[in-house]
Amino acid sequence: MELTPAVLLAMVRDTIRAPRDGAQAIMRIGFSPAIGWMALLLMAVASTLLTHLSFAMMPAEAQDVWAAAMTSPVRTAIMQWVVLLISVHAIHKVGRWRGGKGSLDQTVLLVAWLQFILLCVQIVQLVVQTLVPPMSDLVGLLGLVLFFWLLTNFVATLHGFQSLALTFVGILITLFAAATILAFIFALIFGAAPAGV
Repeated sequence: MELTPAVLLAMVRDTIRAPRDGAQAIMRIGFSPAIGWMALLLMAVASTLLTHLSFAMMPAEAQDVWAAAMTSPVRTAIMQWVVLLISVHAIHKVGRWRGGKGSLDQTVLLVAWLQFILLCVQIVQLVVQTLVPPMSDLVGLLGLVLFFWLLTNFVATLHGFQSLALTFVGILITLFAAATILAFIFALIFGAAPAGV
């Protein structure tokens, strides 16, 4: 399959409409592990660029609130990469611990695909922030809901779990534990926990 921009956007649309089918389609493509990891790294870099672009477009008052967390694109990229790495291994290890069957390579692909979809949402939010600033927060909220919906379906599909409700509860518990670990790691790396973690 040739992954042109039009094909990718169609896959994004189809995944949002039917997350489980979308996840299965991604796993069936059969990318090599190296491609999966490269895609994940690319998503971290792209997300960093969009995050700092969005920050530059914020009003001065909002910039003051987030200034400490936006001091360096390199720092943001490192944080993004660490978060993605922990996410991949948490989804894989915790899922297998609970009887799931997903492989690490499949997990990498699905996390990279989820990040690509969220990147598309981030672009939409950036456009809305430029054209209709008051609506930007609503797009961000919808993006958060979409994130949890897709993540729950992706994890359930990856590991063969039947209950979305139980999968969602497991995700919330894992996120809480991961946030605690991340706060500790970032405190060691940067001297203090970053804002928002």
